[in-house]
Formats: sequence, C-alpha cells, structure tokens
Amino acid sequence: MHMNLSRAIAITLISITMPINVMAQEAIADSTKGSSGDKNRNVLMNADFASQPRQISLGLPISGYAYIYEDGLPVSYYNYQVYPYKSWHSGVSHESVQTMGPQDMALKYGVITYSVDSKSKLAGDSFEGKLDYTFNHYGRQMVDANVSTPMGKGLGISIGTYHNFDPGSNHLDMTCLQESAHFYKVAVSKTWNEGRGKAGLIYQYSQFKEIIENYGPFIFVGDGSVKEYEGFKLGIDQYRPVNNMVKYLDVVTGKMEEQDIDDANTNKVHNLNFVLDYNWDNGMKLAVHSKYKHGHSFRSCPSVMGVSDATVESGFTYEDGTPYVGKVQTRRMLHFDGFEYSWMTNGALTGQSKDGRHNWLAEVDYWLNYGGTNTSMYLLGHEVKKDPKQLLHNGSEGYSYNSYAEYYDGHEHKLFGLLSDQWNVSRRLWLYAGVRAEFINVQGYAANDVWAGNARHVGFSLADESVVKNHFNDSHFNYAVVGSTRFALVSGFGLLAEYSTATIHSQLFHYGSYNYPSQESMPTTYFRGGIYWKNKWIDLTSQMTYITMKNSEERPNLSHVLTKDVGDMKAGMSESFTPSCYYDMATLGWLTDAMITPIDGLSIHLMFTIRDPKYKNFKITPTFSDGVTEEYNFTDKTITALSKMELEIEPSYRFGDWRVWLSARYFSRQYINKTNTLYFNGRWETFGGVDYKLNRHVSFAASVVNILNQKGASGKITAADLLTDARQYEDYVMAGTFIRPFTFEFTTRINF
Repeated sequence: MHMNLSRAIAITLISITMPINVMAQEAIADSTKGSSGDKNRNVLMNADFASQPRQISLGLPISGYAYIYEDGLPVSYYNYQVYPYKSWHSGVSHESVQTMGPQDMALKYGVITYSVDSKSKLAGDSFEGKLDYTFNHYGRQMVDANVSTPMGKGLGISIGTYHNFDPGSNHLDMTCLQESAHFYKVAVSKTWNEGRGKAGLIYQYSQFKEIIENYGPFIFVGDGSVKEYEGFKLGIDQYRPVNNMVKYLDVVTGKMEEQDIDDANTNKVHNLNFVLDYNWDNGMKLAVHSKYKHGHSFRSCPSVMGVSDATVESGFTYEDGTPYVGKVQTRRMLHFDGFEYSWMTNGALTGQSKDGRHNWLAEVDYWLNYGGTNTSMYLLGHEVKKDPKQLLHNGSEGYSYNSYAEYYDGHEHKLFGLLSDQWNVSRRLWLYAGVRAEFINVQGYAANDVWAGNARHVGFSLADESVVKNHFNDSHFNYAVVGSTRFALVSGFGLLAEYSTATIHSQLFHYGSYNYPSQESMPTTYFRGGIYWKNKWIDLTSQMTYITMKNSEERPNLSHVLTKDVGDMKAGMSESFTPSCYYDMATLGWLTDAMITPIDGLSIHLMFTIRDPKYKNFKITPTFSDGVTEEYNFTDKTITALSKMELEIEPSYRFGDWRVWLSARYFSRQYINKTNTLYFNGRWETFGGVDYKLNRHVSFAASVVNILNQKGASGKITAADLLTDARQYEDYVMAGTFIRPFTFEFTTRINF
C-alpha cells in the first residue's frame, strides 16, 4: 500500500499521542477508518461486574481484564497484577469514553484486541459541575462528581471524586463491602495562543478494595444444563466461610504470615499525567503525553477448584476437631503482593497533505517499568452449601503451601515508534497503512528452572538454602503492521478489507513462575473482509474474519487423583498441577454488524457472529506428584469458554425527554474442558432501561441488569480438563462463576 509521508514526518522525542483514529476526508463520503462494529461495541455494559469494562473476543481466549487507555497511555503498564480497572472508572471526570479498535491497539500497544479509550476532563471556558448518584436494590451506593472552572489568563482547574460502596448481591459475613472504591482527581490546565495550545497536569489517587466472590455450587446435569444444588441460589447465597484473615506462607521469608481480608485485597495507586496539544495554522498537530504511576496491589481471592467426597481418612475436620465426611469444596488461594513504578511517555505529530488526500501520523514512545510480585499459595477446603463452614486439613486451615508460587523483581524498558497514513486515492478508493517497531528489554531476578533447587514444592520459599535467585536479561524486537482499504462500487455500497499482524515476546511478569519463559515470538494475525452498505437509515458491514495466534502460553490448572500418598496429601485426593505449555490457535468466522435508524428517534444495533475456534499443535505430557505421566493431544479441539455463535440486539427509542433502551446478547454453547466432552448450554445477557430528562439540569435513569434473571453459570470442572468419557459427570456437583442476578439500578444526574 502506498504511504505518502515525505512531506511531513517530524519525530519528537518527548511524548504522548494523538488518537490514531484520524478520519479520512470526505473525498469518499462512505469511507472512514475502521468498521462500524468497532464503534458500536458497548464495553461499559458488563454482565459480570458493575465496575469493570467488559472484554470483547475477536475469536481467541481473553486473559486478564479489559485494556484501558486514559489520556493517550495505558492506565497500567501491564494488563496484569496492578489491574487497570482498579485505578480507573468511567464517569463525569472524563471528557469522553469510547472504544479503540484492533488496528489502533496493534499500533499503540502491540496487541490485536479492543480496548477502552478515555480522556480526562480539563477546564473549559465556563464553570461546569456534574454529579451522578446511583444505587441498586442490593445496597450499592455510587457517587461521582466533578467541577471545573476557568481561573483567568488561560488557567483552569478541574476537580473530581468518585466513591463506590458495593456489598454485592451475595452479602459476605467476612466483610461489609465486596467492593469499596475511592478516587480523587485534580487537573490544572493552561490554554494559550487563542486556544491553539492546551496543556494539563492531572493527579489522581485511588484506593480500591475488591473481594471477588462470584462463585457458587450447582449440579451439572450432563446435557449442558445446570440445576440448583440443595436450594443454593447463585448470586444470592453466600459461598464463603466466615474467615476474615488470610494466613499464608510468605514466599520470600518462609514464615507464616496473616493479613486482614480487606487489607489483603486493596490497591493503592498514585497517577500523575501531563498532556499537551498544540495546533499549527498549517493543520499539523502535536500531542505530548507523559505519565508516572506508583501502584501497590494486594489480592487474595481463592478460586474454586474441584468438589470431592471426603472420608474419615481424608483428614478433614471442623474447627473443633470433629471429623468431616461429605462433599468438600477445594479452593486455591493466591496471595499476591505486587507493585508497579512506571513512567510512560510519547509524542505524536499528525498532519494533512496540501491536496487533502493524506492524513498521516508519526509517533515515538518510551516506557519504563519497575515491577514485581511475591505470590504465595495454599489450598483450603469448606463445605458445599450455603453459608459453609471452613474445614481444617490435618489440623491446619491451609495445606500444600507454595506448591505453586511466583516471584519476580525487575525492570522493563520499551522503545517504539509508529507511522501511519490514510490516503484518499479517489472518490472510490480509500487506503490506510501503519507500521510499529519496538525494542524491549527485560531484566531482573526470579526463581526459574535454571536452578534445580527452584522447583516448586510444598513449603517452597526463597529462604530455603536450595533456592537460588537467577538473574535474567533478555531483549527482543517486536513489530506490528496494519493495512485496510475500502472501495466504493456505488455510492454507499462497496468492498472493505483489513489486515493486522503483531508479535510479542515474554514480558516481565512471565518470569514469575518456575519455568523460564519461552524466548520465541508470539505472533497474532487478524484479517477481516467483506462488504459495507451505508445510507441515511443503515450502516452495515458483513465480513469474513480469520485470526491466528502462535506459541500461546498457558498454565492450566490440571487436577489429578493421587494414586499414592504424597507429602500431606493422601491417595484419592485431588492434586492441583500447573504446568506451562505452548500451543497455537486459529478461528475462522463471519461477522455482520448493522446500525439501523428506520425512523427519527429509533435506532437498532444488530451484531451476529459465527466462528469455529480451534486449538492447534497442542500436546501436553504432564507428570504428577505420584509419578504418573500421561499424554494428551488437544489439536483441532474447540477452544474452551468461546461460543461459536454470538448475537447482540440493542434497540433504543427516544421521544421528547424520554429514552427507552434494551440490550440483549446471546452466547451459544461453550465447552468446559479441552477434550470437548463437557459443555454449558447457551445463555442470554440482558439489560434495559428508561432515561428521563427533567430539565437541562436534572435527569434520571432507571435500568435493569439480567432482565431474564438467568444464572449464567460458567467455569470449568478442573478435574475433567483431561476427561474423555463424560458419563461420570452426569448430575455432577461442581462450583463455578455466575453473572450478576436480576438487579435494579437508579441514577440521578445533576448538571450545574
């Protein structure tokens, strides 16, 4: 593809970026960058969590949490550990919140995915005040406020605060609030040269506590459906013992420690952002953004493992020493103690050619991160019932301490640049191309398998004389290339195609486990192409999609029934085994997206996806603690937790001061295990609401989450990941996650 960059590529070494999604000129009226589906993805409507953006799959598994950008840079250096959603919220302290498409993310971050892109509110020419208050019928209270005002001589100030108090729908006796968030933001800005230049300095402090407990037991029938287990109501009943202390074997000191459950799930983050935008008379624009972040994260939430049957010989007792016989819920507690000190900065120039046919971008970024984590681990057990009691194992609250543990402490340097150009070739043809080149260096200390003594075992810690911290220092070159085109066959109708490829290598957080991370590149390639149709009442794209990823790393939690006693675990008990494995994936699909506006006030968004996600080159040969070695081949099996068909229906009707809206998403069957012998049937995620504008100062919004009150049970049967015969899991008691139950929310918005 042609790229005319010769007239105006000046690279600045300071940085933060203008949005890459610069629109092409109206030389081709029906051609703009990106597909309509990129604009219509409502990432803030999440059926699982009220305070997190939802993740959107392109046909590959989604790990971690949604990517979030703020003021031109990522909220967190990594999408892991000091999670971005814990120091970000959508609300009145933002000028805008929108979706960033896969090609923009390929150039800006080096990964092909969707993300949230937001911009903080700076003071304007007049005083503004906004206040939102939201509550739901489970007791959640949220207050979001911002005021901004000019102060003369181009100076201005914007002050915002956000507070969220959420006890959760399944109130826990161990804590008053499952989520407690407190944000404080101050932004000082300066405008000069008749508005051509604007700069801002933004400080935010956030304290975010979250105890993730969206688990519950149910009966897996065997035909993809689930039913209640002994009357337990998913999303309503408590499935966590009343124990507000976390007692763990510190992976660094080797000593038993304890921490209050609230403190053990709290993030504290300081952010300082600098933003600068300047517009020249010739149409060129400079954007410089820079960010310093200091964040610390404690996270201690036990994920559910298998449900097993305990006998007297299993060693489980109540706290008073009474032997326990019955079903036991095993959980794996990971106690994370992580931190991030990062400085990210970039600078971008955008401009337009004299003939108006080219819109170009040149950007340079330098990112530096100092981060680490101490991750201690243990297993615990409790009853399988509402309000369960904790069980001791051999007299201890936990067991199998640090048989899986993580540790790393290091730096990562990243220097990259990107170029892009949008070219209106003619009234029929539009082209776009971009390239990113990145140098990355990671170095620090870990406890990897370069030393035999670093092997994880019960009681593992760095204090053990046999453990030797190893120094690592690895450098890599990553790249991304994107290109897209539209060709108008007739006005409003034509062909479109998009191609993206990006490579990544192991990053700092990959060094935390026992296995030294692979130094092979992990390339992802994404293609979509088809037709578009656009006029005053419809904006439609229908495209074939194909995405592949190679050398994907996973640490699956395999479960194995021991054939003999191993350490403090008896024969017949389930062992959790977490090996590192590498494999490829590929998904072929078809995506149709349409925004229909048949009459004034009525808009209907429709999206339909069919696809066939497959594992490729996926073989593992695990050796368990009792010496048993088995071989499994998952090649050409359907990727777990991904639906082959998805449907979104989102109508909205506005009349007078009222707006009525509905959002319904359907996800078809999802496989539970990699052998594809077990699956969950399809489910709906439904939302709806009514908005009313009382006057220009006050408006109200009432909404419902999960209108159909579906359970949305999902998860995996850890013990069945290697299962080939599904009959033994008919009417099987398991535990998994669920979507939010039927929830009514009411919001009052005040503008002054």
